[in-house]
Amino acid sequence: MKKILLAILFCFLSIFTFANDWEFGSEGEHIIPLKGSNMSIKKEKITLKLTPDGMLVNVKFTFDNPTAENKIVGFVTPESGNGEEEDETTKPKRKAEPLKIKNFKTTVNGKEVKSNVELLSKLLSKGVLDNNVIKEYTEKEKEYFNYVYYFNADFKQGENVVEHSYFYTGSYGVYERDFEYVVTTISKWKNQTVEDFEIEIQPGTYFVRLPYTFWNNAKKIDWEIVGKGKMVSLAPTKPANDEDASDIEKFGRVYIKLDNNSSIRYKTKKFSPNSNFYATRIDNVLGFDYEFPEGKVQGYKFKDKYFEILREVAYSNYSEIVDSLKDLSDEDLDIVRNYPYAFAGHDFARKDLKDYFSQFIWYSPVGKNVKIDPNFNNIIKAVDEIKTKRKK
Repeated sequence: MKKILLAILFCFLSIFTFANDWEFGSEGEHIIPLKGSNMSIKKEKITLKLTPDGMLVNVKFTFDNPTAENKIVGFVTPESGNGEEEDETTKPKRKAEPLKIKNFKTTVNGKEVKSNVELLSKLLSKGVLDNNVIKEYTEKEKEYFNYVYYFNADFKQGENVVEHSYFYTGSYGVYERDFEYVVTTISKWKNQTVEDFEIEIQPGTYFVRLPYTFWNNAKKIDWEIVGKGKMVSLAPTKPANDEDASDIEKFGRVYIKLDNNSSIRYKTKKFSPNSNFYATRIDNVLGFDYEFPEGKVQGYKFKDKYFEILREVAYSNYSEIVDSLKDLSDEDLDIVRNYPYAFAGHDFARKDLKDYFSQFIWYSPVGKNVKIDPNFNNIIKAVDEIKTKRKK
């Protein structure tokens, strides 16, 4: 169920169809040398801004180059096209899909350069790529098409600044939108580390899940909220080599809900990750009941008995909803009726409601005129009907 966030001068965005609850999948690469290179990465700053339709990506690299020369640099976009098999006797059907990226721009030392896009299979025969650099992608090429974004630029001796920006949709379905930034390919550069690294996420008012760690030893990422907001960090609960455990159990997760115009960042020296960055924008909180912990965690709740009630009845027909709610007290019905508004970030005028929902990690008031999920309309209608009948 997962495909995730993206990254810089790495392009990506392969599109392929999932089951009914998924529409697109995308995964991508960090910028890598396509020819053997003795350049080192001194600095890298990644800025990721969530929007209603996807994510804006901006990355700034500072490289240290020992000699002035013309270089070919690029990034591979894995798993383009469908690799499904009709049966055991047929080969995977492969069809290269167009990459859907908007506003793709690269500058080297302040000068915009043209990026070329070709299938990896075509470039392999042209001598543009070094096999030792992209050998893992040649294996993937046996089942999936891979595109390569690459550019040719003059790099001066010493410090060189490469900046990159683009927009992409991420992978999305009914409950979430996922993004990935593949940072582990930092190891392909000479120093195999970034001397000065920073990543900043600007989630707006979205409820977001972030990684707990970048390393095999499960060391915690020191996320820092810039502004105001809520954060809960849940450490791994299962060994990383446990084949029966989920990724969340093995690697942990961090949940954030920030005030608008706030951000969260991680800054460090000598960054050398073992695993990649991802972000999950949680669009339907009820859909994540299976992974939310019980009770209060680090001062916040994820769910309660009313959350469970909504999860059970949200997609039932109207008569079933009425039947499920009719025995609740007026006080309980009041909470249930206002849950959809809390999910949407309604700024409650009633202090009791505002205090009640403020205990949840996913709640943050954004205003009075919010748009609730239409799937909850029958719940509101059912509560009103039950309470009206009681008054007669």
